[in-house]
Amino acid sequence: MDDLLPTAILIPSLNRPQHLERVVREIHLATGEDHTILFCVSDDESKEVLTGLGEWFLDDADTDDRRYVTRMNKLIRHAGEAKTIFFGSDDVIHHPGWLTSALKVMAGGPEVVVVNDLRNQNGTQALVRTSYLDRAVFDAPGKAFHPGYHHNFADTEQFYTAARRGVYARAMQSYVEHLHPIFTDSRHVSWDQTYEDAVEHFTEDQARYESRTRLIDRALS
Repeated sequence: MDDLLPTAILIPSLNRPQHLERVVREIHLATGEDHTILFCVSDDESKEVLTGLGEWFLDDADTDDRRYVTRMNKLIRHAGEAKTIFFGSDDVIHHPGWLTSALKVMAGGPEVVVVNDLRNQNGTQALVRTSYLDRAVFDAPGKAFHPGYHHNFADTEQFYTAARRGVYARAMQSYVEHLHPIFTDSRHVSWDQTYEDAVEHFTEDQARYESRTRLIDRALS
């Protein structure tokens, strides 16, 4: 599995400095393989928290567009020599061995491996070979997520496209627990503006996904 390392863990964090130290600590404790953590932040407090903890860049451009998809597409340009990328979040818990399990599945051939978030049966986060990024969005080579989404369904399209290409797999023993407050049985984090924005655009994102699956089917058939 050495040919799949190092892994860059990408985390866009919008005004959530209170989560960052925990996330960094838990990733390092749970991850034995060679990895880096790269944040995209927009506020000075987050920048201060991350000083000495992890790499980050300050998203001080495009101040009117700090959507999840925009920031992830920026982050992949900073992944350096990483062979794999994990599209992470600041509202999760990485359980011990999560990357080991995902890499074992990927070593079998898949280029997109979706981990088990213990909540959503379809999963929400994935380990992706960097060499696959030119094909991740069928009509936008080099982007991780289609830039038309606000937040929701961007990952769903990524997984759908990978499945249509025959390079998708699940790593059910790789646990990256999602603490989204919508899951009432989770050790949830507090509801905030990031969640509000996602809910506000849910219907719009869903309609875009449904229309784009038809385009994907035609393009990849």
